[in-house]
Amino acid sequence: MVMYFVTPVIIQVVKLKRLFQKMTDRSSHSQHVPSFGGVTFFIILVISLSIAEQFFVTSRAMFLIPSCLVIFFTGLKDDMTGISPWNKIMMQVIATTMLFLSPDFQITNLHGFLGIHEIPHWICIPLAFLVVVFYINAYNLIDGIDGLASSLGALFFTFFAITYYSLEDYMMMSVCLSMVGSFIAFLRYNVSKDKRIFMGDTGSLFIGFLIAAIAINILSKDYHEDISMSYISNLPLLIISALFMPIFDSIRVFTIRIQNGRNPFSPDRTHVHHVILDYFKLSHRKASFYIVSTNAFILLFMGFITEYCNHLISLITLLAVSAILAVILHKMRMKLPNEGV
Repeated sequence: MVMYFVTPVIIQVVKLKRLFQKMTDRSSHSQHVPSFGGVTFFIILVISLSIAEQFFVTSRAMFLIPSCLVIFFTGLKDDMTGISPWNKIMMQVIATTMLFLSPDFQITNLHGFLGIHEIPHWICIPLAFLVVVFYINAYNLIDGIDGLASSLGALFFTFFAITYYSLEDYMMMSVCLSMVGSFIAFLRYNVSKDKRIFMGDTGSLFIGFLIAAIAINILSKDYHEDISMSYISNLPLLIISALFMPIFDSIRVFTIRIQNGRNPFSPDRTHVHHVILDYFKLSHRKASFYIVSTNAFILLFMGFITEYCNHLISLITLLAVSAILAVILHKMRMKLPNEGV
């Protein structure tokens, strides 16, 4: 309801003030589109967290909301006036530092994944910073065509809601379900012909941060004795499988750019959604559907593999799937007129 009520207001304000997303040679649109849809996502998160805290008293909202606020305003400034990459990363580090002040967002134990249990702080803290900053930007980069980031978001938060339910954490389950509803409602506008709106950096940076924060919260939990330890030890790989597409696409794109002697952050059309669009000449809706379906299939496939295979075999399987997918995309890109450059 909040999404349906607030989004048209945002569209009207953006058009009135002409706060449109800048057009570039990589843009897949021929006309200006409002790009402040992330404002509504932030409002929904604050409302859902505030309500959930009234029923399940924890301290997570006290750390999660302020840190999300820093990322939200960083994305808002980027959408309105622009912000340098280094300043953007600095704000992401500040937000991550605020989040890590809470023990609910500190990973100290992998519960047996690849034989790893307790993790020294001098290893886990820098690694956690790297993971959060990487995923914020990975999710931001995947937001390139209509419906993709929001559809992936709905998939990711559905996985989180199911995971929290199995871990008996009903507060965060309810928050994740509210986010799933907001993504589904946002898709109505994101793929609309007459009322289209993008989530923009305001949304993609904030949601990427929220996804990373929730993943870390799940891995940092002290689990009950009645929960299967084999399930808990498989969680790191299951989370990577669930969040697969932004991770895979960013590593793949950075590798291509470095191999070509270019800045890994330089813009181009080598992202998976660009290759799919250019090679198959699909609509944004169809390209998003195929990419999200691939991510969902990989998650289900890895869920089956982790159930019957040990951690090492499961990890090798995921790496093999990634390599096969990268080779397929490379061959497709090489057949394009501009060879993906």
